[in-house]
Amino acid sequence: MGLLYDSITIFTREMLIFKSNLRTNVIRSMMFPLIIIIFFGNLGNGISNVPVAVANYANSPTSVQFLNTLQSGSTLTIKAVTNEQEGLNMLRAGSVSALVVILPSFPKTQNGQPSVYIYYANSQFSETGVAIPFIDNAVSKFSGQTSNVQIQNDVSAVSTQGTNSSYRDFLIAGVILMSVAFGGVFGGGMSIIVDRQLGNIKSFLITPISKNAIVLGKLFSGTVQSTIYGLLALVLGFLLGGSIAMGIAGLIWIIPLIVFVAAAFSGIAIMLGSRIKTIEVYTIIAQTITMPAWFLSGAFFPASSFPSWLQPFNAADPLTYATNGIRDVMLNGFFPLNHIILDFGVVIAFAILGIIVSFGLFKNTIE
Repeated sequence: MGLLYDSITIFTREMLIFKSNLRTNVIRSMMFPLIIIIFFGNLGNGISNVPVAVANYANSPTSVQFLNTLQSGSTLTIKAVTNEQEGLNMLRAGSVSALVVILPSFPKTQNGQPSVYIYYANSQFSETGVAIPFIDNAVSKFSGQTSNVQIQNDVSAVSTQGTNSSYRDFLIAGVILMSVAFGGVFGGGMSIIVDRQLGNIKSFLITPISKNAIVLGKLFSGTVQSTIYGLLALVLGFLLGGSIAMGIAGLIWIIPLIVFVAAAFSGIAIMLGSRIKTIEVYTIIAQTITMPAWFLSGAFFPASSFPSWLQPFNAADPLTYATNGIRDVMLNGFFPLNHIILDFGVVIAFAILGIIVSFGLFKNTIE
């Protein structure tokens, strides 16, 4: 029998086991994401008087009327500044959560460029999640164009047309990766321990099936199962009010990131399962690896809000780049080329490393 045929045989066996417990597996994988999105997805609701600096370069009756609209109600507290740089200094000092720059052409676009710029602070995501949609809606009422705003991060100043600043969408990106990571480590690795305890591994090894086929089959099944969990989390996010700023085309970027992370954690699962002989010890170590990696990726809060001593750990965490990639698509509505190269490069390297090491450990450890 060839390697591919044997691998497919192992894969089919693993997927049949998964299917036999499908309802339990799906419910278990959805409970934690459901709880997180419901309890934390509404952060920012009820926030009022968000401090926003405004630099009005138009100085026209229309722009003054626009400012009055921004000040109406209790959503924003407007602080007038003389120029853009002054507003940016206030933003970086933390005295305001966003900066609105009204260009001279307001409310009309000029040469295809928007007439309003918005800068926001990553560390004030719940506040900007309230402020940016409010400002964007006000601009569209004056200009009649939903694309008449250019929203920029206060540090990197990357323009993000169609930005959606909802904290729910911010959180959903992290929840998707959580489902994938936990689904991966509690898939193939756990099955290796169970097979070892039941004597199935020895049965495999006395047949012509090679160790490489066993690893490949379990890697493939673990990746498929973890990808399913990630996609279910994405669907759950939609059902609970999430959205993708890029639209349906964003799935072209989101799904590959999910698959690569699923492959990486399936490899980690096989590495652990090859060396650990009891489910109890495996569970403790798997959680010890996965939970910090998930939190350090900025799943709950922007990495810019982390203390300085945690920043290097965030930069070294492969999940950070997968999370950032999904957020670019879900929040910003586009995927900058430099981000594509970095995010996919790190995630693919992570997956390849996990797969290679899993083959080596399984072949050298399992007897």
